[in-house]
Amino acid sequence: MKKIQFNLKTILLLLALFAFLAPSSYAQDDDDKVSQNEPNWPSGKNKGIAKEQYALLIDAVNNEQFEEAIEPLNWILENAPNLHADVYVKAVKLYAGLAKKAGEDGRDSEVKVNQDKIAEMYQMRIKNGLAEDMNDIYRRFGRDAYFYWKDDASKTDTLYAHYKKTYEMDKDNFPRAQVIYYADAAGKVYEKEGMTLEEMTTIYGDLKKYVTDRIAKEQTAEEKDKWKTFVLDKIDELELIYFPKDCNRIADLFGEKLKASPNDTLLINRVVKLMADNGCTKEPLFLEAMQAFYKLTPTNAIANTIGQLHMQNGDTDKALTWIEKSLVGASAEEKEKAANTVLTLSKVAYKDGNYTKARSLSYKAAEMGNATVAANAYTFIGDLYMSTYKQCMQGDDIVQKRAVFLAAYDMYARGGDATKMASAKGQFPTKEDVFSNDKYKVGDSISVGCWIGVTTTIRTRD
Repeated sequence: MKKIQFNLKTILLLLALFAFLAPSSYAQDDDDKVSQNEPNWPSGKNKGIAKEQYALLIDAVNNEQFEEAIEPLNWILENAPNLHADVYVKAVKLYAGLAKKAGEDGRDSEVKVNQDKIAEMYQMRIKNGLAEDMNDIYRRFGRDAYFYWKDDASKTDTLYAHYKKTYEMDKDNFPRAQVIYYADAAGKVYEKEGMTLEEMTTIYGDLKKYVTDRIAKEQTAEEKDKWKTFVLDKIDELELIYFPKDCNRIADLFGEKLKASPNDTLLINRVVKLMADNGCTKEPLFLEAMQAFYKLTPTNAIANTIGQLHMQNGDTDKALTWIEKSLVGASAEEKEKAANTVLTLSKVAYKDGNYTKARSLSYKAAEMGNATVAANAYTFIGDLYMSTYKQCMQGDDIVQKRAVFLAAYDMYARGGDATKMASAKGQFPTKEDVFSNDKYKVGDSISVGCWIGVTTTIRTRD
């Protein structure tokens, strides 16, 4: 009988192979669920070669001789790709080891090459169905794939497809981090016009519901907070990146957050900037954010802005309250700005038909502002009188009827507007009007009726 001879290398390889096939060996791969099934040895002469190459692969990877492991791995992938799940576990370790070494040596391009190989190994394993828990393999690959491909535009579709598949396969166990990876990948696909806004909206809505449901299911406050802070809030952040920034969306994203955290400086600043940058200053949330901002940073400029916001909402009383707040220790420039705002308020009141309030606000502006603002305020009061003369010229007494123009002239004089003074004077009563009535004479006082309710002096146009 022919004596069989074994050299030392062959004995060591076989021992390594037998050690792997023993059930106890699988416990060493506690980071993966490796099938304990017998390898799918190829038929014919390749069976013996496969056993030898497999043993070489195991030995090299276990000893971190990653370069030496490439040749046997490539042989197996080419000739027996469905040999065993452990081939791919070892392959991932192999290329992860090479990527780490390349990174330590500063060979960044090689890091990327090895990361792509890791991705390829996962994909080949998935293709060959080599896992007892395929969901776990999808999740495991998803843990790293995002960092390999998130900045690679050529991989955007692949990345999105992987997380979409992972999510659909096992929604109950979709990891926190991968919810974010999936949302980001969907946004990247939308950015390159690979899906419609409606499709992306559906994905984000579904993910938000998934996270909300997970928060409800979690037993501890700590876990609930992780899902909210690290996932739900991050989805909101991504919405601001990928979705069109309209006022309603910003309000939806931050309205409740602002109510819940009215003293969060970073949140307040962000809401103010976002809404200001996107033309949302007329939204109620912007006013709310500005008022929260004032509580944290009570400056005259902010108070004046809040006053103007109330003004644009038509609430002149609140507007005036805030503008007055803006005058505490204000500079001359700030006082002028505030006074001009009050003068604008008076014009708003006039448009609303509230003449008494309009005049009151004009007097307030004159008190608050410098000489220029005061002149404008008095002139505007003159305009108020002139614009309402028809409703105030009641009765048959011509002098009394034209007293409104006397009052308007007084205001124009205080404002220093010579042109408008001349216009008002042109409507004074004539000398004949005054002298024909025994109860009047030039220089006497006369009360102006109607809403005006002031006293002026009788004068004539000629």
